[in-house]
Amino acid sequence: MNNNHVQIVKDFFAAIGRGDKQGLLALSAEDIEWIIPGEDWPLAGTYCGHAGLADLLQKSEMLETSTEPREFVAQGDRVLVIGFAKGKIIATNKAFEDDWVFAITVQNGKLTKIREYIDTQALARASEMSLGNEEVIRKLYAAGEGPGMDTEKFVSFFSEDGYMYDVPSGTKFRGKAIGDSIAALASAFPDVHRELLSIYVAENVVVVELKIRGTHKGELALGSKTIAPTGKAIDVPCVDVFHLESGKVISFNCYNSPSVMQQQLGLVSS
Repeated sequence: MNNNHVQIVKDFFAAIGRGDKQGLLALSAEDIEWIIPGEDWPLAGTYCGHAGLADLLQKSEMLETSTEPREFVAQGDRVLVIGFAKGKIIATNKAFEDDWVFAITVQNGKLTKIREYIDTQALARASEMSLGNEEVIRKLYAAGEGPGMDTEKFVSFFSEDGYMYDVPSGTKFRGKAIGDSIAALASAFPDVHRELLSIYVAENVVVVELKIRGTHKGELALGSKTIAPTGKAIDVPCVDVFHLESGKVISFNCYNSPSVMQQQLGLVSS
């Protein structure tokens, strides 16, 4: 083991621990390269030279963390450091724990390369911002229509006990049945589009005024009847009321106008 290289690396981690930026720069080569893998968390990227290191140190202020190097293994000009870190991302206030390995190259008494091997998923999860309630609802609508309709994603916005309630029919849907109801509407109206007119947010309640538009090109179940395609267009006013907890929908009450739809399809006289 090259004890001199290990001591330089230990000095480097000691400088990190006390927040000594000048000490870190003094121990780093002018052309140091520091690679931090991953996506969707603040520190991921490749940092080159003292300017890159200064940038990384500034970004590190986004975290509150304690780092504990536990084992040093040296061979030639390389030192592997095995350690543990825990802390939180300040912007999200989410905690993380990370078992890590640093592969560090030391040449002429300076650190020239650092490559981290870390739990990138844990850090990305901690960095993930919670969606606001309005954004949750907008994403829910987006998942429920168009060529990219994703009923599983639509259902994923609901809590485990969350439900969708079709007020006019008195029917409640839970779990997979929520997605099935969305798919059934899209089957009857392949070009279905929900035009969001207004969105009102009051803490955990989101109220949406909208119109449901589409062309009747598939079989439509209305109560006990199945209506053959009429080829006619609908433009149905609707109000949806959502209650959310912790970013998940616990209830979705849909106040639509089936009588308007039936008139537009020519099923009843106006």
